Amino acid sequence: MAKIRKFLAVFLTVLTVAIMLAGCRDSTPGGNVLQVGYDPTQAVAPYLANLPEMTEDDKNYTIQLGLFDCDHMVAAMIGQDAGIYEALGLTVEITMTNQVTAAVAAGQLDIAYANFIQSIFAYNNGADIVSLTGSHLGGARYFVVRSGIEYLSQIESLTVSNASMTNPEWLQFAYELGLDYDYSAYTGSNMSQRDSLVALRAGQIDGIFVCDPYASIAEEGGFGFIINVGMGSLSEDLGIGWGQCCNPIFYRPFVRERPALAARMVLANYLATQYMYIHPYNSGMIFADTFGVSPDIGLRTIFLKTNAEGRTMNWELTPAHLQNLIDFRIHWGIPESDLPRIARGGPEEFFDFSFEEMIGLKSFEEFERVQGLSESFPVGMSYSEWLYKAEAIDGIPHDSAVGKGVEKWMDGGFITFLPYSPDMLVAPPASRPEAPSDAGAGAASGTQL
Repeated sequence: MAKIRKFLAVFLTVLTVAIMLAGCRDSTPGGNVLQVGYDPTQAVAPYLANLPEMTEDDKNYTIQLGLFDCDHMVAAMIGQDAGIYEALGLTVEITMTNQVTAAVAAGQLDIAYANFIQSIFAYNNGADIVSLTGSHLGGARYFVVRSGIEYLSQIESLTVSNASMTNPEWLQFAYELGLDYDYSAYTGSNMSQRDSLVALRAGQIDGIFVCDPYASIAEEGGFGFIINVGMGSLSEDLGIGWGQCCNPIFYRPFVRERPALAARMVLANYLATQYMYIHPYNSGMIFADTFGVSPDIGLRTIFLKTNAEGRTMNWELTPAHLQNLIDFRIHWGIPESDLPRIARGGPEEFFDFSFEEMIGLKSFEEFERVQGLSESFPVGMSYSEWLYKAEAIDGIPHDSAVGKGVEKWMDGGFITFLPYSPDMLVAPPASRPEAPSDAGAGAASGTQL
């Protein structure tokens, strides 16, 4: 068991205020959001005839929408700030919390953009929830170390959790970097993403595992940098073999009692996801306003989620994505008891794709083809190339300094690797982790950074 380092609560509380996110946000966009050539009324128009009619009670109802404080949940914010909810006649109140799965399971939220695995475990434990659509494939999370770390052997403290030793993300990081799998080799603290960022900034911890904007905050602020990324896929092809990371989870009584509202929220998620590819620049501004971060971080986040890491912002959700997720965890030796198998009623009870079919949603592949994304924004672009094209779409002068404040991002730096040295290895070479029996070709990266 890892030893737990306790930090001064007052110290953490004071520093956290600087980067804390508001618990709730209203529907008023902040100062960075642009007025772009997007008409949400026109966007929803082709689908209105397929939607169930709202009752008067539906029209007066305020939908309680929750999201985890993470870049994987961008569609919820865009639905609000791009005017999609309003165009669909919806009133939506958004709450940002790291207890989002528990809240929707308890019926305190109607819908939650939540972690897919946590949702399955909650469902298996009796939560009355249902999955109607997807929002994020893969699940990029970042291993960030504090500035000043030059060799892996200097990493002595990491954020920890009760699931550390059954977490494929950690096992993949350990294998690829040549670290000791055993968390008892490190001191650390169980803390939220926000608090771990504060501890990293203060030099109180050496490494953290976070999603964005936290990794980008560390890189922009110069107090930390990414050394590895967990993509949640067995394939090096960014688009094949994805598991499901996050998606909107609906409280089943809400769906049963207000199907017209549920259908509109499925459509809103679909259109908001498309918006990220149609107006990538303004999507970055919406993200920046929601999280209270710089436009540079907002733009880079959208770049990572729609291009550098593949088309991960994606409404596709199939049982195959669930199987890919399970296979990825089996690959890293996760015990059967920790696999996200749907144990209550089976997939046909947990998934309900009837709303997508009723509305007439197109596949992401068709959207990508019609939009010409492979030609205009091919996967694997540099950030500077992506930003140039994103500026053009939303009428931003190319001499604008916005989005260009971090030199390494502009130079194409996605991950900053530590300099190679035998001293990097926490354990002697003879005791380095063995590759999984079916490890792919990419595993060779574990020999050198």
